Amino acid sequence: MTTTKHTADATTPASGSSPIRKARRPGQLKVRLVGGEPSEFDLVNGSAITFGRSRASRVVIDDASVSKVHFCLRAIDDGVELEDLGSKNGTWFKGRKIRRITLMPGDRFRAGDCEVQLLDVGQVDVDVAPNAECGLLYGESVVMRELFAKLQKLAPTPLDLLIHGETGTGKELTARTIHELSSRRKQPFVILDCSTLPSNLADATIFGFRRGAFTGAEYEQPGLFEQANGGTLFIDELGELSPELQMKFLRAVDGRQVARLGEPGNLRAVDVRIVAATNRDLNAEVRAGRFREDLFHRVAHGKLGLPPLRDRGLDVVLLAERFLRELAVDREPVGIADDAKTALVTYDWPGNVRELKNMIRRAAFVCDDGEIRLEDLELGRPHGWEFKLAKTLEDSKSHNYESLHLLVDRVYLPAVLEEHRSISASSRHLGISRVRLRDRLKALGLYDISDS
Repeated sequence: MTTTKHTADATTPASGSSPIRKARRPGQLKVRLVGGEPSEFDLVNGSAITFGRSRASRVVIDDASVSKVHFCLRAIDDGVELEDLGSKNGTWFKGRKIRRITLMPGDRFRAGDCEVQLLDVGQVDVDVAPNAECGLLYGESVVMRELFAKLQKLAPTPLDLLIHGETGTGKELTARTIHELSSRRKQPFVILDCSTLPSNLADATIFGFRRGAFTGAEYEQPGLFEQANGGTLFIDELGELSPELQMKFLRAVDGRQVARLGEPGNLRAVDVRIVAATNRDLNAEVRAGRFREDLFHRVAHGKLGLPPLRDRGLDVVLLAERFLRELAVDREPVGIADDAKTALVTYDWPGNVRELKNMIRRAAFVCDDGEIRLEDLELGRPHGWEFKLAKTLEDSKSHNYESLHLLVDRVYLPAVLEEHRSISASSRHLGISRVRLRDRLKALGLYDISDS
C-alpha cells in the first residue's frame, strides 16, 4: 500500500483560486451543568467563553457558590482550555484545585458546588493565510495564519476594529499591520494609551486646546484625533477609559468631530480610522455596566483575537530565532541549542511574545560560544520540569530538533509512563507535579485514567 503525505492542517487551493486556504480547529463546545440540559457554544479563535454568577459572564450560573466571573473555556489547537479566573471557591478537576488545564470530551470539573461536563468538541473549517508572515506579525501555527487571513480581509476596509489579547501578545504590532495594509498607510499612525493617560490632562491630550484655555495653555495644541487626521488612531487599552471619557469618545467617534478645550461649539471635522485594543473582556464589561454598550459596538465593527504564545506551538522557537537574526545585524550570529528549544516549547509564557523577546535578547548577550543553552534561559525554577525534560533529551543524544515535538510528546513522555507505570511515579521522575504531567498528557490525547 502506498500513502500520500498531506499537510496536517491545510489544503492547497486549486489553480486560479484565492490564496486563502482551509484548516480545521476546535470551533464548537457542548457542555452541561450536571443534572441540567446540554448547551452549545461557538468558539471564536482567540476569545473565551466566561461562566459565572453575574451578568458580566457570557454564561450565567445561578448558584451562590459560583463567583461572579468564575472560569472560562477557550479553543486551542489541542482541544479546549479551562482557566480559573481567580474565583473564591476555586475550580476543581478530579479533586485538585487547578488554574489552567486542557480538557477532553467527557471530562468533568467543579466550579464551587456546581459540576460541569464537557460533552463534545466540534471541529470547524476556517480560512488561513498560506504564508507565515503578515505585515509586522509572524507565525506558522494555524491560529496565527487564521488571524492573518482575517487581517487581509479587514485591514483594507474602512471599518473600525477592536483587537483583544493578553498582555504581550502583540496588539500594537497588529494595529500597525492594519494601518500598513490599508489605504491610509502613508498618513499618520497615532497612539493613545489609555492606561497611562493622566485624568487631569485627558481632555487636552485627546481633543486639544486653544491658547489660554487653562492655566499653562500658552499655545495652540491639536489633540490626538486631529493629529491622526487622514490616518489611524490606535486606542490602546480602551477598557481603561473612565465613564466620562467614554461618553466624550462616543461623540467624537460617532460624528468624527472634535472641539478643542476653550472652543465650545467650534467642531473640527476629522477623518480617522479607529483601531482599539484591550486585554479586558469588553463584552463582560458591558454586561457589568462598566463600559458603554454603544461605544463598544461603535468601535467593534470588526473583531480580532490574538492567541497567547502558549497556544502557538513551535512558533515560540521560530520567533526566538527571528529575534536572534535581528540582533545579528550588529553582532555575531547566535544560535539556540536543542535543550533550550525544548524548554522554550514547554514553558507557559505568562508574558507572551514580549517576555520571549526580552528573555532571548538577554540570553544572546550572556551565552558562550555563540549558542543559547538551557542554563542561559531564566525559565522558572532551575530544577523545574522544563529543565529536567530538556536535560534528559540532551543527554540521550538520540534526537534532533526537527523531531522535537514527536520525541517529547509522543515518545519520551509515553516511555516514562511505561517505565514507571503511573502518573505519580512518572511525575516524581520528571520533577513535576502529578497535575501538571496529567494536564500535559491530556493536551496530547495520551491520558488514560488507569495510569493515575
